[in-house]
Amino acid sequence: MATIDAAALSPRRRRLFSEGSRGLRGPIRSLAVCLAILSLAVPVLALDGKLERKYQGQQGKLRRQGNSVKRVKILIRMSAIDLEMVSRKVRRGLLSEADRILERYSATVGRAEQVLEESKRDPQRKPAGFKHLEISLRKQLRQLADLRAFYPFDRQQAIDRTITCAEAVKQRMIGALFGPDNAGRSGSGSGGPGPAGTAENPSPCRPE
Repeated sequence: MATIDAAALSPRRRRLFSEGSRGLRGPIRSLAVCLAILSLAVPVLALDGKLERKYQGQQGKLRRQGNSVKRVKILIRMSAIDLEMVSRKVRRGLLSEADRILERYSATVGRAEQVLEESKRDPQRKPAGFKHLEISLRKQLRQLADLRAFYPFDRQQAIDRTITCAEAVKQRMIGALFGPDNAGRSGSGSGGPGPAGTAENPSPCRPE
């Protein structure tokens, strides 16, 4: 391909060539910035997609699993994936998307409690499942408290509902494992162990 020798051009043509080159710098610079942003966005979106596929994989396992303790463990893994996704959304300022995932997280926690309730297991004789859920919620409540700091005051309703849900289920697990006198001390308002949702003991994990 032939190249242009600017020195061989007449003064007028050299001036036009120089002005044309300067005129291209802006679009080229903008294109470079766009490509740089795109190169950063692609890995972020790829990881978001990977987490969602991981979540869907756990859902498939849940459908095939009949053992109540193993189902609870799967639901715990699903709730952990949800919080990882929420963390990524919140740190990028995508609060509406984070709130939608928080609703799914709350439903998952409520479902884990319901699985244990319907299993009719004696938590004091057979604590597996109850203990797993209580330990996981203890850790997840710390994560939720950290994430809450990223929310402006007027956007905290969804994450506050999620914290209420997780705290209430954790207290119910403590009550089931150690007796109702050991539950509810945090002031969360939970009524100790009981069904995941009845008229007398409604679940705080249901969306309003």
